[in-house]
Order: sequence, then C-alpha cells, then structure tokens
Amino acid sequence: MRRVLLCLSLGVLAGCATVSVVPGEATVETSLTKSQSGLRQASNAYCDEVVEAGWVEEADGLASLADTLMHGKTEVAGAPGFYASRIGASTKAPSLVLARIITDSQSARLGLAEVTAEAELVLRSGDKNASNRGDVMSYERALVRAQMAHRGFQEALDLVAVRADMDVQPIVSEIEAFAVMIDDARITADKLADRYVGEGTTGS
Repeated sequence: MRRVLLCLSLGVLAGCATVSVVPGEATVETSLTKSQSGLRQASNAYCDEVVEAGWVEEADGLASLADTLMHGKTEVAGAPGFYASRIGASTKAPSLVLARIITDSQSARLGLAEVTAEAELVLRSGDKNASNRGDVMSYERALVRAQMAHRGFQEALDLVAVRADMDVQPIVSEIEAFAVMIDDARITADKLADRYVGEGTTGS
C-alpha cells in the first residue's frame, strides 16, 4: 500500500509544470547523470515494448495503473484477458500457444532485468541527485507493465494447459522465473522511491 500511495502521489506531481517551489530543484532535471538518463530511457522503451509486442493492452492513464497495483484487475471478470485472447489460448493448437507464451515470457523477463540493472546503477551512484521524480515514475510504470504481462502469461497458460496433452512444466518454470524477477524489481523500486523521498525531505 505504501508503494501504491507513493505512486499516486508522484503521479499527481507529474501532472504539474516542471517549475518547482523548491530552490534549485529545477536544475536537477538538466544535470542528470548518464545512469539516470539510461534508466528513464530503458524504462520508457520497456513500456513501449510490452504494448507493441501485444503482451498487454495499452493502459488508460494513471487511474488504470493504480487499479492494477491495488487490485490486479485489468480485464472484464469472467472473460479471457487481452493476451490470452490475442494468442488464442483457448482455441489454437496447444503446442503453438505454449511456444508463444514461453518466448514472450522470456523476452519480458530479460527486458525487465535490463531496466532493473539501470535502476541499480542509480542506487549505487554516489550522486545525491541520483534519483528524481521522473526516474521513479518511469521505473514504476515499467514494473506495472511487467506485472500486467505476467498475469496475461499466467492466464494464457492456465487456459491452454487444460487442453494440452504435453509437459507444460518448462513454461511454468519460465513464468515463475519472471515472477521472481518482478519481485526483485519491486524491491529495487521501493529503494529507489525511498531514496527520492528521503532526499526530497532532507534540507526541507
């Protein structure tokens, strides 16, 4: 819940102009380190990839992201989700569906790992301005997209598994590995957010 409230509060801030009432804060955005710039670029690229690859449907703004974080609901109850419907989890040949799920999950997991590596670079930086509102929000959005993708992969696997007369354990293991990566990313996101909040309150 703490992360949800933080995400929402940062979202409200994001809707404001870049002019700040905090002296000197406006200069932070123009003095980003390479690692910070890399984090924001990597996060935004991942969000684009998740949508363009068809793993999730494009979210409808902050309210949709907040609902995903708080309730885990992105689809109409009782109906197949966006990803499961898109790949034909209930209708197409199980072997093709399973191959698609494991390939997509691997790509999503490796992509999130790259973004998290950028976030960890920021955390290791000795620069007191090593994180800011834009970095935190970008990484949070990437994490939310990853969570949405994971749920889609899991639902699609559940639907096809009942029809598949074959071993689905490799796909189960891959989706579990993606879940572990998301948990690790969540811890990193918490640390990044705590650092931003802590530095924002220091000297205020």
